[in-house]
Amino acid sequence: MDITQVKRMLADRAQAVAEYLLPNGKKEGSEWRAGSVAGEAGQSLGVHLSGGKAGVWADFGSGESGDLIDLWVATRGLPLAEALDDARRWLGVARPEPYRDPKPSYTRPPKPKCTAPANRVLDYLREERNIPAEVIEAYRVGENGDDIIFPFLLPGGELALAKARKAEAGAKPKPTAANCEPVLFGWQAISETAREIIIAEGEIDALSWAAYGYPGMSVPFGGGKGAKQKWIENEFDRLERFERIYISMDMDQVGEEAAEEIASRLGRHRCFRIQLPRKDCNDCLMEGVPKADIDKAVKSASSLDPEGLKRAIDYTDSVIHLFWPASEEAIGYDLPYGKLFGKLNFRPAEVTLWTGSSGAGKSQVLSDSMVHWVNQGSRVCLSSLEMKPEQTLKRMCKQTGGEDRPVASQIQKIMTWLDRGLLIYDRVGKAGVEPLLEVFDYARAKYGCDQFVIDSLMRLGISGDDYNGQEKAMFLMVDWAISRNVHLHLVAHSRKADKDRGVPETEDVKGAMEIGANAFNIVTVWRNRKLEDEIRGAKTELERIEKKKVPGVILNVAKQRNGDFEGKVGLWFNQENYRYRSSFDNSDFSRFYPLDEREHEAA
Repeated sequence: MDITQVKRMLADRAQAVAEYLLPNGKKEGSEWRAGSVAGEAGQSLGVHLSGGKAGVWADFGSGESGDLIDLWVATRGLPLAEALDDARRWLGVARPEPYRDPKPSYTRPPKPKCTAPANRVLDYLREERNIPAEVIEAYRVGENGDDIIFPFLLPGGELALAKARKAEAGAKPKPTAANCEPVLFGWQAISETAREIIIAEGEIDALSWAAYGYPGMSVPFGGGKGAKQKWIENEFDRLERFERIYISMDMDQVGEEAAEEIASRLGRHRCFRIQLPRKDCNDCLMEGVPKADIDKAVKSASSLDPEGLKRAIDYTDSVIHLFWPASEEAIGYDLPYGKLFGKLNFRPAEVTLWTGSSGAGKSQVLSDSMVHWVNQGSRVCLSSLEMKPEQTLKRMCKQTGGEDRPVASQIQKIMTWLDRGLLIYDRVGKAGVEPLLEVFDYARAKYGCDQFVIDSLMRLGISGDDYNGQEKAMFLMVDWAISRNVHLHLVAHSRKADKDRGVPETEDVKGAMEIGANAFNIVTVWRNRKLEDEIRGAKTELERIEKKKVPGVILNVAKQRNGDFEGKVGLWFNQENYRYRSSFDNSDFSRFYPLDEREHEAA
């Protein structure tokens, strides 16, 4: 129960605390009124009893104010640490002490033979380091010849450690005696009622923070982790009274390591990392960084929450960007079908599941879309485990060029155009998930691919009844897509044939239920084979035309986790060029690829 938790529990019981500390007061509306912190009857002191300000108090006669811990200190006349213990006992949350090995036996150093700074030491600290004389005095810094003496005094004044360093640039401080207790430097200058401190990486940095008006302290042995921060176990109890601990380690790697170690042990909820405009506070002081800039750095200090734990406000710019992307920028990639423009985007860090029965056209729609994505600037890596690369590219040539049998020179141009945004992993047959993702990692790193296609799930070497294996594979793919900030498209067959179920829905994905549950989007493709038979069997040309006005394929956005649209869109398939469109009269046509002269003229 550190100070933040005690403060919260007291505020939750504000009226009971006010009655206990100020028994001669009385309740008036939403406040407890008393004469002063002495507890007599009167009106001068008021304590808020409810709402967001529960526990906040002010004495308009004396000017005192604060929270209920401050009130405990004022009414009981106790030091902050003792007041906290008293409050814990009243709350019934006194801490049980866990067993720990006996504290090491430390040696108290002899009192250094030193005098108040003068001459060389004083000149160095004041003139070269810009440390004010009153700060030097407050921290009881001494001198011994050309050495600066930094005393590490405990709150009661006992000397735990002393360090000496030459009064010259680049000198390193060293302990004056061996086997001394590692503690923080600066207790002698910290008020007994202080609720906030700044922990810096060196004694002169602690003095520099004091020069800026802040309660500065320093770790004894610099940055880094592990044994470097052994002082924490010795100071843990003494630091419990601080509600906010600002960490001002150097702006380098070892400084970051120290900040992480300190925060993880003292409590991330009350530790804040200060980002300074220079390497450390003394550099700021020597270079004349204004106090206003230092105040701003303290005010904007960031929390050291565990990685991935963020506040909603941290995402403000990203959310605005989703609503209002730059005019030249789209979030992800869309489908080349007019009725779906703006309704389904394939965003980074997502997985889309494409499903449908065998022969329904899901791979063909995906191929049509991949050509569109290349045109949009995406780099796609396709692992077609069911079809040889040349067969896949034959289909894409038709979809890119817009004709059934392009001539050799046109094919050469098409292949050159596709090469700018398409990679194919030549692995027909079964492939394990992890080896495949390793190949995708390489394609992501070297070629910058941002979309990946696995066609299909049944070719990943997992048995159809191995639901645990399918679940594990899906988790691996989702985690991989999120961690690499890419979009992964996965093709899977539907559970039932079209004639049994019609247009497939989310529950129709064949295999473990976790496959569909963990996909961000599910797109199903259904082919109306009955309509095809009716068109072929039409008795008149008029009947055939009327039936062709009905879409022969239904694209169903059955699930979209991060979008507004879910629903079905009809598509018309062009047997000649293997393209799809979402209007019978071609009015939605908007794909004019650089090599698409024939379709361009027709449009």
